[in-house]
Amino acid sequence: ERGWRLACMCRVNGPVALQVGAWQAEILDDRRSLDFVPGDGYGIAIDLGTTTLVGQLLDLATGAVLAVSTALNPQTAYGSDVMSRVQLALTGEGSTRLVSSIRERLGELVTDLVRTARIEPARLAGVVLVGNTVMHHLFGGIDLTPLSRYPFQPDHLESIELRSGLLGWSLPETVRVGFLSCLGGFVGSDLLAGILATGLYRRERAGVLVDLGTNGEIVVGDRSGLLCASTAAGPAFEGGEISAGMRAATGAIDAVRIDDGRLGCHVLGDVEPRGICGSGLVDAVAAGLQLKSIEPSGRLAGGQSVMPLTPSVQLTQADIRELQLSKAAIASGIEILSRRLGLQPSSIDRAYLAGAFGNYVDVNSARSIGLLPFPVAAIEPAGNTALAGAKLALLAGERLESIAREIRERTEHLSLAAEADFHQIFVEQMGFPHVAS
Repeated sequence: ERGWRLACMCRVNGPVALQVGAWQAEILDDRRSLDFVPGDGYGIAIDLGTTTLVGQLLDLATGAVLAVSTALNPQTAYGSDVMSRVQLALTGEGSTRLVSSIRERLGELVTDLVRTARIEPARLAGVVLVGNTVMHHLFGGIDLTPLSRYPFQPDHLESIELRSGLLGWSLPETVRVGFLSCLGGFVGSDLLAGILATGLYRRERAGVLVDLGTNGEIVVGDRSGLLCASTAAGPAFEGGEISAGMRAATGAIDAVRIDDGRLGCHVLGDVEPRGICGSGLVDAVAAGLQLKSIEPSGRLAGGQSVMPLTPSVQLTQADIRELQLSKAAIASGIEILSRRLGLQPSSIDRAYLAGAFGNYVDVNSARSIGLLPFPVAAIEPAGNTALAGAKLALLAGERLESIAREIRERTEHLSLAAEADFHQIFVEQMGFPHVAS
């Protein structure tokens, strides 16, 4: 009933691979207190991520979270990144599979929330979803062709409202299911929700919100105006395309420190290391720079081809280059948006880091490799701002439309690739800062 299958009840008819996970990093939900006007009934907020799904059921009178449910996005079976799914969606059959799989899994998640909270489905006032532009289109059954080719400008960025019957969900037809509007080509409603959650659009002084994922999303500005952009950071922050890379699970090196001139690694689950995740990768390169094992250019010093971390895990020259590409994508986006607003990143008053990687990465390591060019005191891990914003949208009730309109009117989407100096700035950001002796 809840999606589990008992291995002891399965008959093996051929070769199989069995993976046993003793420890897994929690999917980020959101438990912060919210400032809102009390309403009636209950509501569900959902962060529809490329990899993970997180839903919370709220009492609209108190804002209390009555149930939490998480799941993997079933579309990962068709590709871990959004562009793989865009290409599949261009075929009629592929689009149907992608749309039906996510609607079905979200229906199960909603049913699980209602059952856990023990409420009558008829008392649900609504469901609010947020996600990137591709997730927005796939949930709504919208043609993804414009996102498959230059200039990657979708025809439909507006909010979507569907009835539960059309989705096949076990909810009364009166329940409104809405997906918040997006801000640009690959800047979705998850960033709009983040702007709402952090209050960036009402700040007196300039701030930044950065979602450090495969598709990095950045917004810079204050109440006078915001600039946003997306940048293809690649999967290195999540351990992808790294020779020993893995997600933050049992056996992953998640932190690296220098102890008496030597590298010391922390391994999740207190087991023998199997690989390294994103936060450990950033730490390892930062430590390598400090020990002069890695040059500012990114080249391994002394003609070495690898940098050993433990007897079984090492970084290669290609691994370091992958991190350089990812960090250059984010840093150049921050640089260009800041310049357009006449700001220096070092003068930013507050820098919010959204998402799992932003929550777990060591700020000092991120600064030392040039990923985050902000003062340490300004950097604030902000958790799941997409889910927090979805909850605020849910609690806003009839005021939601005007709030969303206010954010969209104050926000300008910028295509980084179309900027004349983008490639030059990107190349400049590839290098690492010089570390003082």
